[in-house]
Amino acid sequence: MLGSLKAAGALGLLIGIVVPVPSVATAAAAGLVVYFVGAAIVHIRAGDYLGGHHVLLLLAVATLVLDLAS
Repeated sequence: MLGSLKAAGALGLLIGIVVPVPSVATAAAAGLVVYFVGAAIVHIRAGDYLGGHHVLLLLAVATLVLDLAS
């Protein structure tokens, strides 16, 4: 389930780049932010404080911020 959500978010970002429909990219970026916040919470609860999930969360947030700014 989580893999399909992440794939849908990535596909939405790609569609947002190719097709000039800004709402698709914004929704995909917001969905990825929510996904990676959940992943960070799960990793922190499991005791995994240093991992790639923080980097991916920051990239998702940066994508959303840049999409909203443009």
